[in-house]
Amino acid sequence: MPEEAEVIRRVFREFASGKSPKAIAVDLNRQGIPGPLGRAWGDTSIRGYRSRGTGIINNELYAGVLVWNRMHFIKDPSTGKRVSRINPESEWIRTQVPHLRIVDDGLWNAVRARQEQIAEIFGPNPANTREGRMKRVHLANRPVALLSGLMTCGCCGGRCGIITTDRYGCLSHHRRGTCDNNRTITRDKVEARVLVGLKERLVSTEAVAEAVRAYAEAMNRLNRDRRTQAQGDSKTLAKVEKAIAGIIAAIEDGMYLPSMKARMDELERQKAEIMARMAEAPADMPDVHPNIANLPVPCRAFCRSLGRSEWRTAGGRGAALAHRRDCSHTR
Repeated sequence: MPEEAEVIRRVFREFASGKSPKAIAVDLNRQGIPGPLGRAWGDTSIRGYRSRGTGIINNELYAGVLVWNRMHFIKDPSTGKRVSRINPESEWIRTQVPHLRIVDDGLWNAVRARQEQIAEIFGPNPANTREGRMKRVHLANRPVALLSGLMTCGCCGGRCGIITTDRYGCLSHHRRGTCDNNRTITRDKVEARVLVGLKERLVSTEAVAEAVRAYAEAMNRLNRDRRTQAQGDSKTLAKVEKAIAGIIAAIEDGMYLPSMKARMDELERQKAEIMARMAEAPADMPDVHPNIANLPVPCRAFCRSLGRSEWRTAGGRGAALAHRRDCSHTR
């Protein structure tokens, strides 16, 4: 459609002129111009990944070139999900489709030149992977905050995070312009409110007693189930082995019927299943005593550590991430 083609050319022109993908996305969203697939515009939908040919400004189809075989998919054995893998560029198949061109060579090359300038500013990246780029662009320059991504905007339901050095705000508003909530709150204020409640919940006598009771009940119930299963398997295995021995004794005494073979096969199958299940079963553990008196001690130590300032600095990134993981488990 001519209107959509003009939007694409606009994105190319503005990026080539020095405008950032984030600023372009915000302007398009504010003007109500739909993005790819009718969704809101984001900076990643514009800049994409140059090595993969993704993103508006990297799509060669706009320059009249159709690219095939850029990537292949494999199944991750640990998750069962499909994951993409980029093919060597020498294996890409390019076909000229000039009738689909909407961006001329001058504008296309201007965008490439702008990308080269950005690459020079950030310097060479020894790890040409998505993780490597994220470490350079995001992790190296943006501080980890205790509550980033854990709070949501009351207007749009999107995530809140650090907007400036010491203020939280709606990321949809500040990065995409799709939310009108421009209010922010100081980092110290909101984290103090959350940590006060967190400390009270973690170290109160009632909360600890309830946590200990629930933990002890759950672990002891699992132990009982394991023991019941183990005892049942042991009894069944003994019966199966006794039946197998009886058939063998009968054959040795000269008795044999065709049905004995089928019965022996079935018994051997049952024996193998039971032994495999018993081998995979976890080792028996002692029951948990409900009176774990020293549990509040590490909880209090953890809460005191939340008030320290080292996880606010670049050198305390590991501590901040550890606190965030612990907080996510206590929600």
